[in-house]
Amino acid sequence: MIFKNLKNEIKLDELFRFEKKTNSYIIDIFVNHYEALYSTLDFSPFKSRDLNDELILYLEDSIEDIPFKYNLLLNINMPQNIHDLTKETKGIKEIKHYFLYLQKKKKKEFYRIYRTAMVNFITGILFIFAISIIKKNISVTNLIWEIVIEGFYVGGWVFLWEFFSLLFLDPNKEKSKLKQYQRVLDSKIGYTYHNNTR
Repeated sequence: MIFKNLKNEIKLDELFRFEKKTNSYIIDIFVNHYEALYSTLDFSPFKSRDLNDELILYLEDSIEDIPFKYNLLLNINMPQNIHDLTKETKGIKEIKHYFLYLQKKKKKEFYRIYRTAMVNFITGILFIFAISIIKKNISVTNLIWEIVIEGFYVGGWVFLWEFFSLLFLDPNKEKSKLKQYQRVLDSKIGYTYHNNTR
C-alpha cells in the first residue's frame, strides 16, 4: 500500500494532523518518488497522466471523514534526495487538473441523469393521462384489453417512480462526490521532504 491510511482510528485528530492557523486538517500522502502519484497503467506523457487509483480512493475516503467546516491541506511526503522543483510543480497542477476532470465528468453524468428523469416523467404522465381518457370515454369489456390498459397504467406510475428515484434518491451520493472534488480543487497542496523514507 503506497498511501498511509489511518482510517482504523476513531478520533479525527488521530486520523489527521490539524493546523489551527488555517483551520485545516492535513491529509498526508507518503510516496517514495513522484511517479508513484500517477497510474502505472497510463503511458501518456507525464504532463497529462492519470492519478494513481489508490491516491484517488485515499483522498475521497479522507475527505469524507473531515467536516466541511474545516479546510484541507494535502501534504505529499517524499525523500529529500529526490527533490525536483519542476516535478513538484507539475505534480500539484496535475492533481488539480485531474480532479477538475473528474468534476466535469460527474457534472455530465448529472446532466444525463436529469435528462433521463425528465423523459421518464413525461412518459409516465402521458401514459397515465392517455389511459385515464380511454377508461373514461371507451367501454372496455374484453379481459385482455383490460389487462393491457392496467399494464400501461402501472407502467406510467413506474416511469414516475423512476423520475423521483433518479432526481431525488440516486444522485445524493454523486452530489457528495462533486463536493469532494471541489474541496480538493480548493485545497492547498504542498510537499514535505524527509531525510529518511517512510
